[in-house]
Amino acid sequence: PKIVIVGGGYSGITTAKGLAGKDRDVTLVSSTPYLEWGIAASYSLTHPEELHKAVAGKIDPPKGVNLVIGTAVSMTDTEVLLDNQQVLPYDALVIATGLNIPLFRPRLGQSWAERSKEVTEVGNALRKASTVVIAGGGPIAVEFAGDVREVNPSAKVTLVCSGDRALPYLNWEYRRKLDKMLKTLNIEVLTNERVTDEEHSITKKELTLSSGKTLEADCFIPAYTRGYGAGWTGLADSSGKIPVNKHLQCESAPKVFAVGCSTLSKMSEQWKIIFEASTVQSNVVKFLKNSSLSTHFDHHFNVTHPKTQKIGASTFAWYDLTQMFINIKAWPFLCGFPFFPGCLCGCDVMACGYCCNYPEGAGTARQLTKSMYQAAELGQKLGTAPEQQEMK
Repeated sequence: PKIVIVGGGYSGITTAKGLAGKDRDVTLVSSTPYLEWGIAASYSLTHPEELHKAVAGKIDPPKGVNLVIGTAVSMTDTEVLLDNQQVLPYDALVIATGLNIPLFRPRLGQSWAERSKEVTEVGNALRKASTVVIAGGGPIAVEFAGDVREVNPSAKVTLVCSGDRALPYLNWEYRRKLDKMLKTLNIEVLTNERVTDEEHSITKKELTLSSGKTLEADCFIPAYTRGYGAGWTGLADSSGKIPVNKHLQCESAPKVFAVGCSTLSKMSEQWKIIFEASTVQSNVVKFLKNSSLSTHFDHHFNVTHPKTQKIGASTFAWYDLTQMFINIKAWPFLCGFPFFPGCLCGCDVMACGYCCNYPEGAGTARQLTKSMYQAAELGQKLGTAPEQQEMK
């Protein structure tokens, strides 16, 4: 049987690893021949000279998996059509196209030369700007605001949030930490506003807000998600997600399954994706054998928002204890400085903050930044420069 997986990022590669088999013809479709590690996106945009560290120059598909470079543009009940007119027949199809986050992710089909130039231009502009406006109030926007402050200490940095505050999911304790740090970094927050512009800009311009007010910005960076990337299928809802049943199987197209971009995907988190991939791997095989499908269970059901939050690469970060399982909540209080000044697990000094206190601070931020290039579980070697060529 033929299995096609659309999406060459974390969700797609993770799913492909468990579907390769002697009796299965598995094809992984990626819109670019290189992989850019999304966890490092904010840092890469403010440190373009470090972009190569977050990139695997050539995607190395799991053993037994065929890699096809192209962008899926449409599908039928039996085939996927790519932008290069290539047609991929399938007996089972997995959609793993993830979130749509312009600028913080390469555009579909964007060549390495184009991507490298884009990131370099943005990074250089951010360092020279007098005013930087960032649209968004989520974890990416907050992290990015801190990164911008680190590389440009004198710029006026403004976060424009559509809600009544940044990171609205935080409890009062973490809200207080966030507010204190944003104030310390002199990052202004405008709430209940939207920037009507949707494209980033690195030239001085006047931005119009939803209230009719205006802001001047030397650099404008939208740092929010634009929904999920499954709209091309014709099966997705208005947010770009695939409507699925309890088996992660599309309700209207039984041959189609989804990982990381379904209506059961409440947030994009590594372990949630791993568990979804495991369910889909099992159910695709069962579907092809006409066996009963397994019900998906979210083993990280208690995780409703990111477990960690950085505000700058080396300024401040925390581990959110509300997102950890009860039986390990006490662990961080035993690992801080000076109890383990040089952590036994090889972490940065102060990575867990002070002993008997919360795991937070500059050391925590440094450790998270240090570890953000680890993608060994995908079998991809980051830090390898892609070939300087245009996409075919």
